[in-house]
Amino acid sequence: MRAARRNGRMSPYAMNDTAPTPPAASARTPRLWPLAIVLAVQASAIVMSLTPSVPNFPRFAALMAGPALSVLLFLVWLLGLSRMSWSERGTVFAAIALPLFALQPLMQEGANLALWIYGVPLAMLATAVALSLTRASAPGTRRKAIAALVLVGWIPFPMLRIDGFVGDYTPELSWRWSPTPEERMLAAREGAAPVAVTEAVAITLQPGDWPSYRGPVRNGRAAAPPVALDWSQSPPNEAWRIDVGPGWSSFIHVDGRLFTQEQRGEQEAVTCYDAATGAELWSSAYDGRFTEVVSGAGPRATPTFHDGRIYALGALAVLSACDAATGEVIWRRDLVADMGAVIPMWGASASPLVAGGHVLVYLDGANGRGLVAFDPATGEERWSKAWNGMNYGSAQPARLGGEDLVLFTHEEGLSALRPDDGSVAWTFLPSGWKTVPMIQPQAVDDDTVLVALGDGVGIARLEITRDGDAWTIEEAWSSTRMRPSFNDFVVHEGHVYGFDQSILTCIELETGERAWRRGRYGFGQLVLLEEADALLIAAESGDLALVSTDPSAQAELGRVELLDGKTWNHPIVVGDRVFARNGETAACAVLPGVVQ
Repeated sequence: MRAARRNGRMSPYAMNDTAPTPPAASARTPRLWPLAIVLAVQASAIVMSLTPSVPNFPRFAALMAGPALSVLLFLVWLLGLSRMSWSERGTVFAAIALPLFALQPLMQEGANLALWIYGVPLAMLATAVALSLTRASAPGTRRKAIAALVLVGWIPFPMLRIDGFVGDYTPELSWRWSPTPEERMLAAREGAAPVAVTEAVAITLQPGDWPSYRGPVRNGRAAAPPVALDWSQSPPNEAWRIDVGPGWSSFIHVDGRLFTQEQRGEQEAVTCYDAATGAELWSSAYDGRFTEVVSGAGPRATPTFHDGRIYALGALAVLSACDAATGEVIWRRDLVADMGAVIPMWGASASPLVAGGHVLVYLDGANGRGLVAFDPATGEERWSKAWNGMNYGSAQPARLGGEDLVLFTHEEGLSALRPDDGSVAWTFLPSGWKTVPMIQPQAVDDDTVLVALGDGVGIARLEITRDGDAWTIEEAWSSTRMRPSFNDFVVHEGHVYGFDQSILTCIELETGERAWRRGRYGFGQLVLLEEADALLIAAESGDLALVSTDPSAQAELGRVELLDGKTWNHPIVVGDRVFARNGETAACAVLPGVVQ
């Protein structure tokens, strides 16, 4: 009783042995509303990454950074707001963190990132579901439910293979044990020898050939004859189809031969095929394999033909010069080992340009080098221009102000260079300029250039005047009416045709105003059939579509299935034949009869 008195007053608990204590942390009901906010943030990031109308870079940032922000908020909830016992908190942390690291050795090539961008959000969702179902249960029951549901959520990851992502960042999923198209191709080729090149016949440029990325002057215009436009009555006929190794290199065509780059196991290869039959004539391979989770494996750049040689840059920045007739290596340089080239996130992608007596490629600002000129005969460096930063564009020929120049986009804007010595004629930074450069600038005529402002940002028209050595560059207009990502545009009769992200769009060349926006072809590529007043589109799905260039309304004239799977490679047109490929298959289609 004495102990129960306080300042002469009797404690209300004097008759009890002990006073009541507050509920233990382990007995509290978990607080879930902050976790709901965390999941809403993650869901918003996923929705943003899958919305094609959002520019490509913000979508990619949402895909990668969304889990990081969500994990940070999740830890704030777990450690400070959840009201769970420390044993429950430890269970949650272990069920998410331990599998994240333990499963990495079991994942297929290049797919560890999937554990982060999909596995962690799924584990957080499983935690929320487990706590919702057992919120009023004993702590031990909650711990078991959390561990069971979260660990079950991790199980599918080693069983699935991510073959990459399509342009809207939807993953391409396959069962882990199913063979990849590359594995099937290699198995079919095992023991088979390529067609022998019996004699070194000189390969020379013929009228209508397609010797470089996007055509002879890299503007996506085909010198094909007028063709029938009613594919419902007379669709293109498939001439041949072959399996090829992964890669995003396009074809070039010279003197009846096709040249491209592809991945073959642990080797990158420059390959040559008979354009008439698809039969392989030669390949020139070297050790190296580049892969990343979005695009997959394989070279990115398209080869270039010049003066009997093929120049090609692999995804690991190996620059090769091969004899076009036989594939014999004339010289080959590993630009990482020799010059400290930096491999960008999605691989070295510069399609070599031969101009001013040099072979031009970009080295990502390595050791003070950006755009570099090499001697075509020896591969020795001749000059370089020190621009920095990731870059997936290629040097572009242009005749402006009466002078043959090379256009190149970089972090500081658009520059025009003299290809013989690398001197810069002018540099201009358009309003709204963003990196990373991907799209080829295009000289419309002697005083007009169109340039994309960045990945999914917009497009601008520049007016160029020259007075002696003085150049004046003015921005005529800048527009977000067309926002190409990595799909190029073409110009025809006062209008620009290209993609506003994944939707085909036509804008007026004079004003930048939109004429129409209609037709979903994913992140596909297009070629202008100038004589037919039509666009030939290789859709991201692999379909081949014909669309009128009528600026008054979008009109699809026909569509056929040509390739299966994600198709990002540019198609080419030589005469009445279309040559297209993706990371699995190549095919040739004959366009319907010539209109007389």
